Amino acid sequence: IRRNFVLISGLLILLFVLVKVVFPLFKGKSIDHVKVDVLTQSELKALKKYPNAYHLQVGQSKGIPAIKSQKEFEKNPGEYISKYDLRKLKDNKYYDVPFLSHSLPYLKDDAVDFLDHLGLRFHKRLNELGIRRYKFSVTSVLRTTNDQKGLRKSNVNATPNNSSHYYGLTFDLAQTQFYESGKNDPVYSYRLRNLLLRELIELQEQGKCYVLLENQTKCIHITVR
Repeated sequence: IRRNFVLISGLLILLFVLVKVVFPLFKGKSIDHVKVDVLTQSELKALKKYPNAYHLQVGQSKGIPAIKSQKEFEKNPGEYISKYDLRKLKDNKYYDVPFLSHSLPYLKDDAVDFLDHLGLRFHKRLNELGIRRYKFSVTSVLRTTNDQKGLRKSNVNATPNNSSHYYGLTFDLAQTQFYESGKNDPVYSYRLRNLLLRELIELQEQGKCYVLLENQTKCIHITVR
């Protein structure tokens, strides 16, 4: 009996070591244990290169007509979805949509495809660095004109009359809020932000999007071209 007790105790200790030490190694390292260079002046300049006027021009030329209110959209969402090729954003392996206070969780097909492509690139970069998978956060998507009026009260970057968010090609990401895959508590990290921004800079250089780093609201403003 004593021999069995010792054997079982040894197996339990081994299992504990596997769970706490060995298994996390297969998941990758925490971002806290990886050195990530700060953004260079050139990179920061690239993130300010295209102000809101560029985003607005793309939205007006390639996006959907502005919607007056969420109430108007909810009367017949299927009509808007089919007419303007809108797709609903949902949490997936690349990003979370934790809470939208002044926008609808819809984008045009091209913009949703871009988000998924960005997520794939981001995860590939994490994998190359041996980092476990983290998801980024989508904080603002398709706004109605009424949403924009309400947002003006709390967001200094919200324009008074027009917004590229009206047109289904623009979305905002949180700069530093991420989620480790499989966990619900947010992780706040400038290192993850810098890795994500470097992917966006490359996509901007390829002519896929415009990116604007908004320091006052701590968001990344992106319009798909």
